[in-house]
Order: sequence, then structure tokens, then C-alpha cells
Amino acid sequence: MPCIWHTGDLHLCSAMAAFSQEKAKKRRERQWAALEAMIADARSASADLLLFAGDVFDTPAPPRDAVRRFYGLLEGSGMPAVITPGNHDYYREGGFWDAVPLPENVVLFRDERPETVRFPALGLAVTGFAFHGENMEAPELGTAADRDPESTNILVCHGDTQSPVSHYAPLTKRQFEAAGFDAALLGHIHNPPEPCSVGGTVIAYCGFFAGRGFDETGAGRCNRVDISGRSIRVTSVRTTADRFEEDTLDLTGTTDGETLRRRVAAYAAEKNWPSETALRLSLTGDVSPDCAVGGAEITRIFESLDLFEYRDGTMPCFDAGYLEKDPGPRGAFYRAMKKRLDTADPAEKAAAAEALRLGLAALAGREVSL
Repeated sequence: MPCIWHTGDLHLCSAMAAFSQEKAKKRRERQWAALEAMIADARSASADLLLFAGDVFDTPAPPRDAVRRFYGLLEGSGMPAVITPGNHDYYREGGFWDAVPLPENVVLFRDERPETVRFPALGLAVTGFAFHGENMEAPELGTAADRDPESTNILVCHGDTQSPVSHYAPLTKRQFEAAGFDAALLGHIHNPPEPCSVGGTVIAYCGFFAGRGFDETGAGRCNRVDISGRSIRVTSVRTTADRFEEDTLDLTGTTDGETLRRRVAAYAAEKNWPSETALRLSLTGDVSPDCAVGGAEITRIFESLDLFEYRDGTMPCFDAGYLEKDPGPRGAFYRAMKKRLDTADPAEKAAAAEALRLGLAALAGREVSL
């Protein structure tokens, strides 16, 4: 019963431009540590084969030392490994993939046309191909007649099943139905759908290894693939890589700025995010007009994190009944803004609410907080 560890989209050597140079350097180093931990997990699970489905590196020209380090991890893993270059780390003859001697236990697909390597002791035939540039047309996967009837046939590659007009090796349902693979273990879609079966082929993406932005939140992942004859079971496994996180804090009922800051501080203490976290926090809820969100104070609460952003989605809750009847300038200002407050456009409504908060504060002689 072979066990495969399927990963990809590691994007090693990423610039991580959202962070300071010092923090980016540390995050890159921790990503290497997460890769080492993943290989250790695979070894502990008695995995038989490592598959890398493209975009191991974030660039087609990573430092030679990084390539040497990656090959060294694979050589020391004690397992055979297969690599299929993707659109970020595409293969060029004499390029970085060839700049360091390939370990004996590693197979690197170099051709744009699918090739097959066999692992007789495991009963596996693994087919793959390499990107030769940032884009790639639909590959020819062949037919079921091309498959090895004595083996479990696995396709590992970087490709796009989401769009038939993709510039990144589009793969269609019709291709899978004709090709006759038992499993297609893919890279490229960072937030993938659940594994599915098409024409007898189990199709599974590994997903992102480590988030690189707020469109890739939560734990990174890879797949454990257990094979028993023609039965394929895919289990998602979390990586230990640094995370991007998004969260929401409802501040409904908060009456003043100091109370708001205390509630945010209590939230931060409860969550206790690791310092490596990149957090985007959305503040929501109906609050008092006197309850100004102080950006510097909020940011200071989370200063231990690698990256912090917040979005103020709170809405000032006014005593509309009182203001509607107020004969003075406060009431006149409220009535003038009310039509904009009642709009269905969320952006216009938010702008009107903020204008009303600032205007009423100014009319009351209070300090205005922007």
C-alpha cells in the first residue's frame, strides 16, 4: 500500500514584499524549516514517495545555494522524489534546475511533453511534464492505452482545471476521461476545490504550502495520498509554515474610545496570535458617535505581530428620534445627511455615517478624530 506525500506551490525564495527586509528574511528561513518539518512528517508516516507539483521556487532564477539546499533536503529524506517545474520555476536547459547536480533519488521532469517514470517496487508509474516559460498551452495527456496496466498510474503536474482558456496548462474533464490515470496530483490552484473523481481519475490539488497574502489565509497544506490497488485516498495535512489570518471583531454597544481600545486589547489577549502571524482585523458593529477608532492605538496593541492591518467597519449609532426633532444646527445637519444614510450603496452609507460622526463632533466642540 504505497503512501505518497504530495506538495507544491511552496514559492521558496519569495520576496515577501509586504514585510520589512528583516522580517521577510526570517519568514523565508522559517519556510525552509516548515519544509524540513513536512519531510520529517512524511518520513514518520513511512511515506514511499515525495511529489512536488510545481512552483517549488517563486522565481525562475533562485540563488544556487537555495537549489543546493533544496536538493540536499530531498537527498537526505531517504525517499525518492519527483519534481515537475511550474510557471514560476519553469525549466530552461542549463538553468537553475541544472546548476546543481541532481541527487540520485530525485527525478526532475524537463520536457514539456509528458514523460513517465516507473517505480516497480511501489507498483507506481508517475507521469509529468515541465513548464518551459511563464505560460503553457494545454498538454497532450495521451489515452488510457498509454497507461501501464500493471501499475497505479499517477499524473503529477502544474496545471489549471478551473479554466479551459487558462494560460497555465489548462486541463479539461474530457482529457482526464480519455487519459486513464488513476490519480492526478496537481499544483497551481492555491485555494483548491475538494478532491473529486472524473472518469475514474481522482483529481486533487495540494493547495498553498505557506500563505503569501490575505487571499491565502490559515494553515498551509499538503496531501497524504494512500493507494491500495485502484483505490486512492487523499488526506489534507497542515504545514507548520507562517500564516496570514483574517478575523472580525464585533464592537456593538461600545460607548467611547477607551472602552473600544480595552475590548480590542482583550480580543488580542484571548487570541494570542503567534508573533509570526500576519493579521487583518475587521472592526464591525454599531457604536456610539463618541466612539472614535484610534488607528495608532489599535495598531500598537498588535505591534508584536509580523504584519497587522485593520479595517474600520463600525457604524455610529445616533439617537435618530432626538436629532430628527432637534431645531438647532445638529438636527439640521442630521436631516441633511439622512438621505445618504438611507442609501443602499454600502460605500456611500459608510461615508455618510463617518461624515455625520465628524460633523456632530465638530458642532459639539469635541476634538475630531480622523
